[in-house]
Amino acid sequence: MMKKFERDDKNLVYLCRVSDIGKGKSRVFSMSRDGGLKKDIAVFNIDGNYYAISNFCAHKGGPLNKGRLEKNIVTCPWHGWKYDVRTGKAPHKGGDSVDGFEVKPIDNNLFLNPTPSNISARLYKPHKAYGELQRSVRNYLSHKDKNPAIQVDNSINVLGISTTNSNDDVAPRKSTSEESLKFGLDYAKNNLGANCHMIRLRKLKFKHCEGYYSKNAKACIFPCSISEMDPQDEMLEIYERIILWSDVVLVSTPIRWGNASSLYYQMVQRMNCVQNQSVTNQQYLIRDKAAAFIITGGQDNIQHVAGEMLTFWSQLGFVFGKFPFVGWSRGWYSEDMENNYDKMISDYGSAMRADIMRMVLGAVEMSKLVRNNKYDEHVLKP
Repeated sequence: MMKKFERDDKNLVYLCRVSDIGKGKSRVFSMSRDGGLKKDIAVFNIDGNYYAISNFCAHKGGPLNKGRLEKNIVTCPWHGWKYDVRTGKAPHKGGDSVDGFEVKPIDNNLFLNPTPSNISARLYKPHKAYGELQRSVRNYLSHKDKNPAIQVDNSINVLGISTTNSNDDVAPRKSTSEESLKFGLDYAKNNLGANCHMIRLRKLKFKHCEGYYSKNAKACIFPCSISEMDPQDEMLEIYERIILWSDVVLVSTPIRWGNASSLYYQMVQRMNCVQNQSVTNQQYLIRDKAAAFIITGGQDNIQHVAGEMLTFWSQLGFVFGKFPFVGWSRGWYSEDMENNYDKMISDYGSAMRADIMRMVLGAVEMSKLVRNNKYDEHVLKP
């Protein structure tokens, strides 16, 4: 039976009729606070008892009224944070809590005491690597925004990302895309004086994108919430190298059924959180960087793959030098893939090496131009 209260508190705020919130349902009310600030409060009906908590998840602000309600526990629809609607506290040790409020039913009307009966508390801390990347990117952007005239290091860092999944541990063979990338990095190091580093995606363990953007644009956070929840997720290395270390990014991929490799797509889908920050927070993570691509395979479709790659990386914020991609393939009827590398070297080796050098030089020179002329800082000014 619903407990009744006398309205002896003048601070109580009328919400709605009791019948307006069915069992197992919730409803959101906007409350004005001192200074004109507003907050949303979610009221839940649990078997005829009414409870209220702040509607904004303590993690990233997800709407708790839209979450899954099981008994007295509501799960945030964005990233899965849980709260006891009776108190606003997490049902597990170490979890964040949100404000909880007392709801008073009086004569079939619901009233709220706007003074929290439970004050929110932030207890959760992300794992060490995630927290360090968060702080490093924050400091990096602060430096870029506040001190654009200061140039700390004049050297050029070139990051190579090989996206082939050829398993050399099981069946060693030369990959046309990876060997071409190695040549490009050697040229950048030995002829252009660049610092070079290669990432082989097949050596990293990282999860597929879980589509948080589809839940809500603001649910796609940076660094990715998958990396936050999984300390073993090595996508953090990609974020750190691309955003904080590199001036130039060279990506190589084989052609797989007319497209880039599956590992390439696994990586770039996890980089949606980088691009999305410009949409949701006007925060631009990619500054003064150039990109270029190496595309090889036994079948044609080089221009299609290049077009997709150019589109995505430009949306991240990269710029391109002259001739930003190099492509090579043997065509539809070449089924002897084991001969790809030897055919590439013997038939087109010198021409392709010349194209790779020109591509790398163009990317390096473009990265110098945009950095020295503060291109991004000028473009991103309000």
